[in-house]
Amino acid sequence: MINEKAKDKLIVALDYNNMEDAKRLIEIIGDNVSIYKVGLESYLNTEGKLIDYLHEKGKKVFLDLKFHDIENTVKMACESAIRKKVFMFNIHCSNGSKTMSEVAKMVKNSNSESLLIGVTILTNLGQEDIEEIFKSNLKLEELILNMANIAKNSNMNGVVCSPHESKIIKEKLGSDFITVCPGVRPKFTLDSKGNSNDDQNRIMTPYDAIKNKVDFIVIGRPITKAEKPGKAAEMILEGIRNVVV
Repeated sequence: MINEKAKDKLIVALDYNNMEDAKRLIEIIGDNVSIYKVGLESYLNTEGKLIDYLHEKGKKVFLDLKFHDIENTVKMACESAIRKKVFMFNIHCSNGSKTMSEVAKMVKNSNSESLLIGVTILTNLGQEDIEEIFKSNLKLEELILNMANIAKNSNMNGVVCSPHESKIIKEKLGSDFITVCPGVRPKFTLDSKGNSNDDQNRIMTPYDAIKNKVDFIVIGRPITKAEKPGKAAEMILEGIRNVVV
């Protein structure tokens, strides 16, 4: 029997380029998963219809479009996300505190129940990338914590980060500040050295991620590319059932 608390922690990424494959996976997994991520690939290729399909199936949607533009454009995009009644959507923290505050105010004034999440540093980037892009002496963890702090002060509900930063974010900013973490890889997908063979950099297993105070683990390919996706999802849920609070 699936542990409901474990189920509430798992978000499955529907990174497909067509509606049919996404529908097939949702049917195969059935009641084992209640939250799905709709990102750029699946949103554009289904013209947003995947959101409506998931809602028809009684599923929650994390709209992962990472809005990043001038303030007015970001606000208009967020208005659309609010109208879609998604469970969660995100904007980049690098939009700045003014834009984040304005969007947070807009969500509140609309009486929306959608969670507003800030994207910190993408999980395929490492310390060398940060030094190259930002010309900063800050360590990766310091930069992410700073972004998270700005997001919280801007009345955002939480941030997207890697599982490695979740614990310190919780310690510094409070347990009610949400962490949504991709870069989660089950043990059965890792090599003998604990490495993943995909583009994710700062990875952690589901069990360790939950121990690190992660609120939502986002997992795609280990489930969607599995020979038996339903079984893969069950194994992940079983692996975290004894550590969820």
